[in-house]
Amino acid sequence: MIFKTIETPPKAEDIPESVSNLGLATHIKHCWDEALTTKQDLSERLLQCERQRRGEYDPSMRMLIAEQGGADVFMMLTDVKCRAAESWIKDVILSADRTWTLTPTSEPTVPSELRDAIVNTAMTEVMQIAQQGMQANPAMIGVRINEIYDEVQTKVGDQTKEATAKMTRKMDDILEEAKWSEVVGDLIYDFTTFPYAVIKGPVVRRRRQLTWGKDFKPIVKDVVALDFERVSPYDIFWSPNATSPQDALYVIERIKLTRSAIAALKGLPNVRNDMVDEVIQAYGRGGLREWTYSDTEQTTLKGMSSIAAHSSDLIEGLSFWGSVSGSILLEWGMKNVDPNREYEVNAWQFGRHTVLCRLNPDPLGRRPYSKRCWEDIPGAWAGKALPELMRDVQSMCNAAARALANNMALASGPMVEINIDRLAKGEEVTELYPMKIYQTTSDRSGSGQPAIRFNQPDMNSGPLLEVYTYFQKIADEVTGVPNYVYGSSAVSGAGRTAAGLSMLMENAAKGIKGAILSLDRAFTDVLTRLYNHLMIYDKDPSIKADAQIVATGVVATLMKDQIHTRRAEFLAAVTNPVDLQIVTPDRRAYLLREQAKTLNLDVDKLVPKPEEMQRKQQLQEQQQQAMAQQQAMQGQPPQGAMQ
Repeated sequence: MIFKTIETPPKAEDIPESVSNLGLATHIKHCWDEALTTKQDLSERLLQCERQRRGEYDPSMRMLIAEQGGADVFMMLTDVKCRAAESWIKDVILSADRTWTLTPTSEPTVPSELRDAIVNTAMTEVMQIAQQGMQANPAMIGVRINEIYDEVQTKVGDQTKEATAKMTRKMDDILEEAKWSEVVGDLIYDFTTFPYAVIKGPVVRRRRQLTWGKDFKPIVKDVVALDFERVSPYDIFWSPNATSPQDALYVIERIKLTRSAIAALKGLPNVRNDMVDEVIQAYGRGGLREWTYSDTEQTTLKGMSSIAAHSSDLIEGLSFWGSVSGSILLEWGMKNVDPNREYEVNAWQFGRHTVLCRLNPDPLGRRPYSKRCWEDIPGAWAGKALPELMRDVQSMCNAAARALANNMALASGPMVEINIDRLAKGEEVTELYPMKIYQTTSDRSGSGQPAIRFNQPDMNSGPLLEVYTYFQKIADEVTGVPNYVYGSSAVSGAGRTAAGLSMLMENAAKGIKGAILSLDRAFTDVLTRLYNHLMIYDKDPSIKADAQIVATGVVATLMKDQIHTRRAEFLAAVTNPVDLQIVTPDRRAYLLREQAKTLNLDVDKLVPKPEEMQRKQQLQEQQQQAMAQQQAMQGQPPQGAMQ
């Protein structure tokens, strides 16, 4: 299994338990308070987006509707658009075999130790030629060096391709074991709902794995594996003025662990065992909550009672990623650090106890988080969420729907006006039903007015439906997710024909591409961190090569069928005697190679390389010349000449 080859970062020295925890705990607490204040306004935006998608009014609007009376209907237009965008993106990303490739560098680099060997080999060969009495000159050395260099470079390129293929398979196995598709699915939900979405990984974790022994006896093992996870937008915090996890002074994630999970930390490198004991003693029974501004309403939106949330036995803590001075780290107990330097660390703190602190294992000090937004705002952490783009439209549709419901209620029956002075004694006026008889007295004023009058309110459903339909169409424009994308039959004009609908779908895809490209960059960052981790810590040298992650599947998948069809049509168009005289075999081979790439075929096994085709052509020309010379010596006319 792949887990046997994954290693954790180098172990640190044991942490003494007699040192102080105050300096590091105070620093993290200060950062936490600052981050809470920074995110307070944004937390309300997160709640507004979630309420809007779940079909619930904001508290102030709910109170206003209750004061005015009438219907409190909420049209789920936002949820429809978010689900449509979510399914569209999932169909593009998760339906593809792989939305990324590990691509070797464009030109393989020959190692420096081989370059000297190439020069020595070329000089030795030329000297051997001279010793045999054949003529040799210094220019032959340069020619031979270039020939040998090209041969070595080709072999290095082949080795790089083989190593890259092995690395790709290794990464595929890790992603499959980590349930990458589920993580991506959760990330896409956040991406279409909130102003930002965050994915974390890779992180080294212990995982229990079931294997089978002799006679299929189940064996449970603890393995070390690389994992990925979606981070809730409510649980990630950052320093003021930060725009991404990498340029922030610090990033804090709120984590939740059980008592047993915290106890399992004892004995691990970079862990203070005394701090673990104090955390279990202080919070092991009743749990611990790091309450934030949005926690209470989050529990309500999730259908949980506040009592259940308060009674949880989970122990919440803070996972801090940021810069800490060496003097504070020395005070905490970390060794081999300079008190006058700043170090990028990861620390876990529960309450006032910092149980873990380690240097960031990434060589560049990068945090294991990637953040993307539906619509980026330059210079800001959070962008524009899909619900925010259509909030005004949703409000107008809700207003039209409430007015329509209220009007339908009023116009469903007559409104009755009764002169109670003319009712007979004991007459009941609180009920209205068919065939009811009212007993009234005569009109003493002599005006001739009836004692009971029925007024029928006007039904305004037509104009109100037109208002709702108008703003519903506006939602297609502001979101870039038209209704025909999710199978709506309300399509007119060009959308009623197959060709017209295909054209509309292609135009709609232009709007979704920007959002998908944003996710593409997040996946590239995560997979690059995975590649770097394997390059540093994996023991298998056969998978290591100079390569880079290239996101090819997202937009390429959108255009894959169309590009493949157009290339097939072009190949068929040039397959005629006239065009074949223009499109030489080497150029046609180029077309075949490009077409084979779209089919995920091994191009080198299917179509010869240009160098190989050139050598074959030269060989054929030499054979034809040799045959012509042989025929001339025998007195025969060359093959193909006139008899």
